[in-house]
Amino acid sequence: MGEGKAILWDNDGVLVDTERWFFEANRRELAALGVEVSWADFEEINLKRGESLLPLSGLEGDELKELYGRRDALYAALLRTEEIAISGMEDLLGELKGEGFVMGIVTSSHRESFEIIHGRSGLLASMDFWVVRENYDRGKPHPDGYLMGIERAGVAVGDCLAVEDSPRGVAAARGAGLEVVYYSPGGVGAEREVGAVWWRAGSPEELGETIRGWGRDRGV
Repeated sequence: MGEGKAILWDNDGVLVDTERWFFEANRRELAALGVEVSWADFEEINLKRGESLLPLSGLEGDELKELYGRRDALYAALLRTEEIAISGMEDLLGELKGEGFVMGIVTSSHRESFEIIHGRSGLLASMDFWVVRENYDRGKPHPDGYLMGIERAGVAVGDCLAVEDSPRGVAAARGAGLEVVYYSPGGVGAEREVGAVWWRAGSPEELGETIRGWGRDRGV
């Protein structure tokens, strides 16, 4: 079914449930300094604006740099010990790969975190390639990562579909000329305003039907 078509997947929040653990690492380190933050803060500052929560600490210079280091170490520990797989995604990826789709990951995650995440996920077995943050210049919402993903997929931009879960990710994919499916696993964030998208899906089953429908619409 997917002959000559490519799916470019966001990673965090689409393939793996890492965003809640990244928030938790930020929350714990800020709480230790007497600063309380909520998930709503994380959505607005980190997911929507692409900025860090840690400057809310009021720290500067070396002290802020050390805070980032503590946060990153805690996040890495959580990735190694907590359940991060999104139910149903491994099966869906295997099915789509078997149907002939070229598939790659385009992520804002840095290589170290990406390797920790997928050291036990099993998801990379279905991927032809992946693009991590060190591979491109400007992060989302800029299109750089997706432009590289299209190049690596080796198909025309009109034959690529992106799957995203954030406004910045949708903007990056659309900036690269891609159609986008907004995916909200379990319906979490289903009503989030993310800009114009080709479709919305809330479960692996619905996502699979949406991707296959996109493929059929393009003459697969």
